[in-house]
Amino acid sequence: MHVNIEKTKEYYHAITDSLLCDCGYCRSYRLQVKSAFSEVAEYLESLGIDIEKPLETSPLEPDEAGMLEYCCCQYIVFGKCEAGYHHTIDNVKFRIATSYPGTGIEQEHFVLEFFPIQLKYIG
Repeated sequence: MHVNIEKTKEYYHAITDSLLCDCGYCRSYRLQVKSAFSEVAEYLESLGIDIEKPLETSPLEPDEAGMLEYCCCQYIVFGKCEAGYHHTIDNVKFRIATSYPGTGIEQEHFVLEFFPIQLKYIG
């Protein structure tokens, strides 16, 4: 993986709260993910990514205990990465996304995704 860390940091710094999804699932994710998955957050930070500003999350419905599983969490990264990239932190698996919303970005970039993430739904 060849990440332009400074460009990635600049991108995330420019994302304001008003640009983030405000649905209950995304708010719940942003409020908890950094503290609940601190090692994942630290890894992303080393790449210039702000874990609280995802491109996309794919939550399933909350279970009977109120736990919500995000089967995919996606982030934009400036640079390039080989298609077979994979990394694991605890039980969280990282890979290059092959399906994601359009980014509208013309500079060289890729979308990094990881899963699974389980958090309490706090709507």
